[in-house]
Amino acid sequence: MNRKEINEIKALYDTVQDCSILKLAGCYVNGDKEKVKIFRESFLNLPEEEMYKYLEIFRKTLSGTPGKNLHDMGFTDQYGQEPETGKSLLEEIRRSELNDDGILERFYDCVIGNYKFAGNYLILMIFQTYDVPGVTTDGIEMDDASDEVFSYILCSICPMKLTKPGLGFDDDLGEIHTLRQIFAVELPETGFLYPAFNGRSTDDGAILYSSKQTDHLQDLFLKNVLGVSATLPARQQKEGFTEFVADVLGEDSGFETVLSVQENLSEAVRSKKSEADGETVFLDKDTVRSVFENSGVSEEKMQSFSRKFDEQFDPVKLQKKQKEETAVSDDEVPFREEPSAPVIKVEEKLFADNVVPARNFEVKTKDMVLRINSKHTDLIDMRVIDGRKCLVIELTDDLTVNGIPVREASGVVEC
Repeated sequence: MNRKEINEIKALYDTVQDCSILKLAGCYVNGDKEKVKIFRESFLNLPEEEMYKYLEIFRKTLSGTPGKNLHDMGFTDQYGQEPETGKSLLEEIRRSELNDDGILERFYDCVIGNYKFAGNYLILMIFQTYDVPGVTTDGIEMDDASDEVFSYILCSICPMKLTKPGLGFDDDLGEIHTLRQIFAVELPETGFLYPAFNGRSTDDGAILYSSKQTDHLQDLFLKNVLGVSATLPARQQKEGFTEFVADVLGEDSGFETVLSVQENLSEAVRSKKSEADGETVFLDKDTVRSVFENSGVSEEKMQSFSRKFDEQFDPVKLQKKQKEETAVSDDEVPFREEPSAPVIKVEEKLFADNVVPARNFEVKTKDMVLRINSKHTDLIDMRVIDGRKCLVIELTDDLTVNGIPVREASGVVEC
């Protein structure tokens, strides 16, 4: 799903009047993985104040950056799921319109067995139908011309945190008393939309997965509950791409070459975005190869480009690295995944915003960090002055030091 399609569904939760949510269901789970409360009711029967609180949660589930917090994921049959999990279970839930307690109970049990979280949390699900309005050739929606009815379920998993102790005024008694602590529902950490709304139409071969964390995607939940192929987290995309560039360039990673690679990457991304019209922009192997070639990387280095790209983003290697990263003590990171994860589906492409600096070009040493607008990298250069390697920066009239304007009588700051 691209940003426009996500925002189209997200807009359904702006007001109660425009909301067409039919059913709400949920399960409150405590820190001992016990089901404390299960409920199911008509959404429109709730008090209006509560409805707006729920709508805020659902909007947040679909908030974030595609490729970082929001991921399109396809179903896979590689893991040998039970017939009552994955797409099969999700389709049962959707067809039941949240009216079958037995199906919901199976889903809750499956989530509890695979969702890793230290503490209490709330599983929320809604069923909604959306009359997808037709669109004219010039992009104008026709509310009276529906192309199809998109029926879907949205799941939000929200932490439950104990409110802070304190004193408060009791209106009934007219006295100050200790406030009663309760577990309050926080905004969601994880969620998904099924089926996906790709091409403004039902795509039951995919889901839109939502994660507040960009470096941890609840692998067992993806594998054993949703049955989808995992996406490489944003941090691993960034780190993996950095390792790949350094590996290919090797001893040829001079300042001018690295700067040229970054400039050409940024230009390639800008070009793709101008053509994408709201679509998520990816960098595939061929695009990255062109960037390297245009940056003056030697033919000798380019001979190993394809092999090193495949090795860097090989699913088996990524899974092994993921296991190593999760091999930490429970005291450091409670309830991290066991070293078992679904195969990561990279498809030889990376989300552009995860690997290319969108705004700033960063130059860093152990004693210095310099950030420059990525459109103005021509302001910096590397030279040898008096036998020492120096970074030369062109200064402009708006130079400040800790906010204090710097003015030179001659208009020039000499080295």
